[in-house]
Amino acid sequence: MEADAFFLTTFFGMGIGTICTLTIQWYGRRKVKAALKSEGITPSRQTELLSNENEVMRGQMLRLEERLSVMERITTDSHMSLNQELERLR
Repeated sequence: MEADAFFLTTFFGMGIGTICTLTIQWYGRRKVKAALKSEGITPSRQTELLSNENEVMRGQMLRLEERLSVMERITTDSHMSLNQELERLR
């Protein structure tokens, strides 16, 4: 008798959980579709915006790589050469 009650409780719990999950996913998809329709961005416009964003990010990456190479050079140079350069700059 206890095994039957446990089985039924588990079965109904899994069923209710599955139904809730599917309902939440359906609602989320509906909201996303509505948001995409209201934005009115065409796929070509979206591609253009992403391309522009990629160009900006590439520029930032190049600047960061340059800064990183300078930091690496500073940390790997011997202290004597760094001191000599500082003295020469003064």
